[in-house]
Amino acid sequence: MAEQLKHLIEQIQKEGVEKANTEADSIISQAKEKAAKIVADAEAQAQETLKKAEIEASAFAERSVKTLEQSARDLLITVGQGCEKVVTETLGKEVDAAVSGDLLQKMITDVIVQGGANATVTVSEADKAGLASLCASIASTSGNQVDLESDNEVLSGFKVTFEGKNVSLDYTGEAIADALAGFLRPELAKIVSGIAREQISN
Repeated sequence: MAEQLKHLIEQIQKEGVEKANTEADSIISQAKEKAAKIVADAEAQAQETLKKAEIEASAFAERSVKTLEQSARDLLITVGQGCEKVVTETLGKEVDAAVSGDLLQKMITDVIVQGGANATVTVSEADKAGLASLCASIASTSGNQVDLESDNEVLSGFKVTFEGKNVSLDYTGEAIADALAGFLRPELAKIVSGIAREQISN
């Protein structure tokens, strides 16, 4: 009886150990699977986060480049406008100084003679007195009537209107400076752009 009991106990122990080992193997296997899944999910999440970060970094870099390009364009426009203002103001002063004295008299004479008709010349109040004898001389020589008027809006140079021809010509300092500035603007823009490109390349 004792022998049978001993055998039964051993059998129970053996079966218990085997069952425990089987359960342990199953638990270990499940734990490994879960661990592998956790690692795989973590790697996938890391890859997704990295890809998203790369996309955002690329978009940020592109926006930064566009912002810099726009800032550079704005700066060039500002510099160009500043240069244009300085050039235009300087040009205006030089034209006002040039369109006076002998040159002013020669211009008035040439324009009226070439016009070949009665004319009205409009000048500044300061120039009117000094040009009265010139206009009288031109009228006497050409046989055409030449009227001389003053206008507060004319600061330098002159305007001329030919009777019967519906022709008015503006040779005021302001008009001449504007015309010259129109020629200078494209060249000025080229100069500013050229200097900017040179500075950037350096």
